Amino acid sequence: MSASPAKHRGRAGFTLVEMVLVVVIVSILAGLAIPNYKVMVTKARAADVLGRIRVVELAVHGYLGQNNAWPAEASAGTIPTGLVPFLPENFTFTAEDYQMDWENGGGLIGVAIVTDNTPLGDALVNVAGAGTWFVSGNRYVFILDQG
Repeated sequence: MSASPAKHRGRAGFTLVEMVLVVVIVSILAGLAIPNYKVMVTKARAADVLGRIRVVELAVHGYLGQNNAWPAEASAGTIPTGLVPFLPENFTFTAEDYQMDWENGGGLIGVAIVTDNTPLGDALVNVAGAGTWFVSGNRYVFILDQG
């Protein structure tokens, strides 16, 4: 006598309950990871912007050393007159979601980041430390000097 084929049949796949359980676990892990990922991306972006601010700071001090004066005020997204030779080639004051603005007036000398991306602005203040910033609306001014 031969055994019936039904008795020797092995499991060929996963049950619906196993599949649902895997999907639930992956969803929970993704729900925990995605917000943390977004925060880390914002902090990395803020560190990049802070690096660009430092480049402008070095250029401005080079300008100050050569001209014995701070560069003149310029509008947002515009490199101040005379500062280009002190900046790296192809350096701009505009980016995807912010503009840099040289501030020389009203008692403050610094580099402003003008952005509607509030998490980016808040991350800038957190990364660099609150004592070096003046924040007004969507303008985050990194203070170099109080003239």
